[in-house]
Amino acid sequence: MVTSTYLLASLLATPVILAKEQSSSALSCSPVTVTQTVTSTVTVISSSTQSSVAATSVPSSKIVTSSKSSSILSSSSKSEDKSAKPTSSASKSEDKASRSGTTSLVKSSTIDDKSASKTSTTGNVLVATGSAVSPSSTPFTPNLSTSFIYDLDNQPIDVPVIKTKSGLSLNKTMYVVDMAQSTPEQIANYHSKGKKVGCYFSAGTWEPFRTDAKSFLPECYCGPNVTTDSTGKCTGKGASDNLLGEWGEWWLDIKSEKCLSNTKEIMTARIKAAFAKGCDAVDPDNVDAWTNTQNFGITKQDEVNYLLWLSSTARANGLGIDLKNSGDLITDPDTGKATSWTSSLVNAFDFNVIESCHEYNECDKYDPFLKAGKPQVRIEYSNSIRKCPSLKSGQQLLVYSGTTVDSNKITLSCP
Repeated sequence: MVTSTYLLASLLATPVILAKEQSSSALSCSPVTVTQTVTSTVTVISSSTQSSVAATSVPSSKIVTSSKSSSILSSSSKSEDKSAKPTSSASKSEDKASRSGTTSLVKSSTIDDKSASKTSTTGNVLVATGSAVSPSSTPFTPNLSTSFIYDLDNQPIDVPVIKTKSGLSLNKTMYVVDMAQSTPEQIANYHSKGKKVGCYFSAGTWEPFRTDAKSFLPECYCGPNVTTDSTGKCTGKGASDNLLGEWGEWWLDIKSEKCLSNTKEIMTARIKAAFAKGCDAVDPDNVDAWTNTQNFGITKQDEVNYLLWLSSTARANGLGIDLKNSGDLITDPDTGKATSWTSSLVNAFDFNVIESCHEYNECDKYDPFLKAGKPQVRIEYSNSIRKCPSLKSGQQLLVYSGTTVDSNKITLSCP
């Protein structure tokens, strides 16, 4: 089983999204399927011709998994130094006045991906073909006793016990990690030590450093009639209309039928990649566009529709899934009562990852999950809590010394 996992990862380490010219129409990414046999088949596709050339049989002995290869998911790391080239994960800083809900503060991305740069240089992409991987019939579901480590910046994470710089010894049952920085070997090692693994990716923003970035239609993140540069970044008039602050990302249009279809194809491929890499669950970020500045007119209902689709797709591919922030969809901020979506969202998601809810006094918004027997991991930054507060059954609290999500920097773990 481990051997086939490595084989799958090696195929998926190569981007499966067809390269295209910026001015061309979108090229849809077909769902990734790979074989679990000794011989795997790949098809070389040239971006210049955008046509299939020849299928080549590659013995498994010739397929090498590189620890620096990124899957098409490629989660990224951003530096705390805004003037520097992003290289590590950090929290998004936003003042409370701009918040109508808890916007995700964690971003993670890997920019220096050798396999991605090689692909862009040659203009060729390897597309895996063959029989489909059969997902698990029963996706992983944590319970109120599940304990968590959330680390997007420090792969591989120590296992089974993490020793933090503050002197804590942490032995948790589930690791939530950055997918791009985690190799199949590392995930397999976590499994061998009894851990479950959740894998992070951004589901709501366009990031220019992703290996599948050019699969997104420019109009679906820049907006209509906005120009782009050679990397796909929005330029000129209207370039900042959907920009996510200093992060250099743009909100995705999940409202229009055309753009939603484009986004779903790409997210489906990412979810399939997570399963093939060995993840037990996915951690989709940036699913609160309605609370942020964007010109697509995305509403709460649009977000709920998209979230329910993400959940059904993850589960259909054998994966659990968490709801990241988005508490206002669960509990009405004005009345403090359940929303019309509470029941469907609680049923659709397996646990919560919540950032800075203590700071903004909104942790109770997620109580319906606890009542349904579904746990939550609460993340606080900059040593904002120094003593464990009273927690309900199923609530976990991790406090980090700074704004990067590095398990070595955890200063408080409760309970």
